[in-house]
Amino acid sequence: MKSVTTSASFAALFLAAAAVLAPTAPATADGTRDKVLAIVGESAKAAGAESVAYGAVTGDDARFSVADTRATVAADGKSSTLVIATTTYTGAKPAADGGYSADEIALDGLSLTSADAKITVDHAVIQRYVGQAPERIRAHTTSGEQFERADLTGLSVTGEDGKRIPIAAIGFGARDWVAGVPRAATFEMKGLAVPVDKADESMKELVALGYDRILVDFAAGGTWDDKTGRAVIDRFDVAAADMGALKLTVVLGGLTPTTIAEMKKAEGDNARQMELLQSLTVERLALRWEDASLAGRIIAAQAKDQGVEAKDYVKQLKAMLPMVLSMVGNKDFEKKVATAAGGFLDAPKSLTVSATPTKPLPVSQIMGTAMMAPQSLPTVLGADVRAND
Repeated sequence: MKSVTTSASFAALFLAAAAVLAPTAPATADGTRDKVLAIVGESAKAAGAESVAYGAVTGDDARFSVADTRATVAADGKSSTLVIATTTYTGAKPAADGGYSADEIALDGLSLTSADAKITVDHAVIQRYVGQAPERIRAHTTSGEQFERADLTGLSVTGEDGKRIPIAAIGFGARDWVAGVPRAATFEMKGLAVPVDKADESMKELVALGYDRILVDFAAGGTWDDKTGRAVIDRFDVAAADMGALKLTVVLGGLTPTTIAEMKKAEGDNARQMELLQSLTVERLALRWEDASLAGRIIAAQAKDQGVEAKDYVKQLKAMLPMVLSMVGNKDFEKKVATAAGGFLDAPKSLTVSATPTKPLPVSQIMGTAMMAPQSLPTVLGADVRAND
């Protein structure tokens, strides 16, 4: 097995595994394949990782494979090892700026091992990939790799305690990139299975509710207009089998490329980040819970602890609502909440909280109202609460 010395961060290795999949100096650099491999190797050295070893390189310019890749990465005082059984490039070619692109990069048999965790992936495919030029990586003048689609299947994460969490699939979609940010993006995760350990004190409440494992799906998607700064998150869903689904939708304004760049510069500066956030506007916000037995289980468990029937416990909760809600100081909104909460407690199906102001509302105005006149905030936001719709 040949060996070369390179450097690459974990992010560069995993998101663009090509950065560690090739020799830095192929025997010849006349063909497209060898030129791409040379760029890949230089990108690896520019990005950071310590050592890389690889096996045979087979195929032609149109489609070629690299076997038995092993890379060592050091970051934050910790060392990790990345292993990839086979990586296959299709339609790869050098780019005018010194980087490279590929129609598809397929990876089989991935594993990333560190002192406290191990991640394995059976198969991954990255489509329409654009890699960074080595010089831009060294100069830190690039916003990162770009791709149109990435799909991973057969994942598992094993912690230092030996507990294994499988994930059936993860998918990313992105298109219309601007300054390293896509105008449209999606993310999906299916089949994240978390075992409920009866011996784990932190899971005793889940055990009491009758769960022996939690099976989670997640999906998110949105669009961004770089000219107007309007960002629409039309899907942000977390669903757990036999529990329910939490769904969030948001429409924000003021998220211009300049604001995003300033937020990146302000990383670690909480005061500056808060200042930038106040320049955004809220056009619409909705949070929805769709119950699939979790609410009923909680009501039944708490009723049992109180020594009463579930229906009687619900009556107690509904009787307490007016007193609890009186602290809001907004009679109309209190009535909306009491009606919706009571309906949900009687028959838990769904509960939706939304804010639709008459015009886009600056975050600074929302924060000011919350501090100076909190009782008027529901009216300013155009807030609503609905149950079982």
